[in-house]
Amino acid sequence: MNLGSLLIGSSAVETMKEWYRAAFDVKENEMGAFTFGSTQLFIEEHSEVSGPTKEPARVILNLDVADCRAIEAHLRTLGVTWVREVEQMPFGLIGTVADPDGNYVQIIQWGAEPESHKD
Repeated sequence: MNLGSLLIGSSAVETMKEWYRAAFDVKENEMGAFTFGSTQLFIEEHSEVSGPTKEPARVILNLDVADCRAIEAHLRTLGVTWVREVEQMPFGLIGTVADPDGNYVQIIQWGAEPESHKD
């Protein structure tokens, strides 16, 4: 079995798509989905969705990244909302941002070594 796709329902589809394009430098495929590895992410209108999410931690998108600090720096230039600042954990680096609808998106660099200095 393979998780082929995820759908984020939104009443602000274009705003959401613009944010994901800018935040993660992804482009839409021929079906209108963003491709993250082998998983497609669809952002579409849904009749049962309006406004921001009411439970942002219910489903969290975890993006495995090669350079968490570089993505963090890029996201900061966009003025994203940080839910959890990037921090060192035993398994690597992790940080959480909220997309325009309030959904949580985590950037994770598995196996990142503890930093040799602190800010």
